[in-house]
Amino acid sequence: MAGHSRWKTIRTERSRSEVVEHAEYIQAGLDLRLGEMIRSRRIELGLTQAEVARRAQITQPALSRIEGGGGVPTLAMLDRLARAMETTFTITVGRNAAA
Repeated sequence: MAGHSRWKTIRTERSRSEVVEHAEYIQAGLDLRLGEMIRSRRIELGLTQAEVARRAQITQPALSRIEGGGGVPTLAMLDRLARAMETTFTITVGRNAAA
């Protein structure tokens, strides 16, 4: 499974524990977590990227980029991905105010 080792490489590169508060790093972390959520659910359901992409009417490489944190799906695309996997995604936007 060549894709599996590539996934691990991307994940390792993007999740290095450098403490940097630049907006780009914060955004990259959010993109990666979203991609991990989608990938995790797809694997949990036993679906391939090709099958989910076909059902969601996107290309397999586009889904791969999303799962790797390199592509950010629109809300409409997230809806299509959820429908393709017959699931729902719950996403919280924003942070709790400090007490």
